Amino acid sequence: MSFPEIAGMLLAWTPFLAEGFAWNILMSLLAMVIGTVLGAVLAWLRLSERKALTRASLLATELTRNVPTFVFLFYLAFLIPAEFEVSGQIYPFPAWLKAALALSVAVIGFVSDNLFVAWRHWRNHDHAAALLFVPSWTLYLVIIVMASSTASVIGVSEIVSRCNVVIAAVGGDETMLWVYAYAIAYFLLFCFPVNWAMGRVKHHLLMHVSTKVRKGEERGEKT
Repeated sequence: MSFPEIAGMLLAWTPFLAEGFAWNILMSLLAMVIGTVLGAVLAWLRLSERKALTRASLLATELTRNVPTFVFLFYLAFLIPAEFEVSGQIYPFPAWLKAALALSVAVIGFVSDNLFVAWRHWRNHDHAAALLFVPSWTLYLVIIVMASSTASVIGVSEIVSRCNVVIAAVGGDETMLWVYAYAIAYFLLFCFPVNWAMGRVKHHLLMHVSTKVRKGEERGEKT
């Protein structure tokens, strides 16, 4: 295929692939929401004065931090049935929701660790250091978006799965290389601006933190 033919083919399949990438974003955002809520609960329990709650939350954090997401994805795919029957009504449990749940496990551990530190900084009135949680959270979203491509193995119609559909429909080894390169471009166009913006935010907050530390040291020297 000539380059104009390849470009035309990719353009024709763009709406189909873009819809698949939208599923990647949706799964990732849902995973971040679930993981943030549960991770925040663990972080709050870690601040408790009750040793039993602190130990239990630390154990839960350690477990979520070390669960292999890809293996857990298969585990949920086979553990959770495709549909439930409640009061005679059939309710489907889609594969994309299983993928979001699997991806959320790593988020729980991340949020528990980082939000715990952020809350301690906030309590000490070190607000700039506490707000470092925001860019860290957003950068972790980027990681989850990239990891969401693994959902194709359990039948989620995200961008990698749809790339395989396009390759099967068009055919040819050369087509495969261009289609996958086009899919990579979607991830780059999403991840690079977010990484750049959050890097700037993080740098700005770190400057505030270092300035506060320097002023504290100067006051200490004066006294």
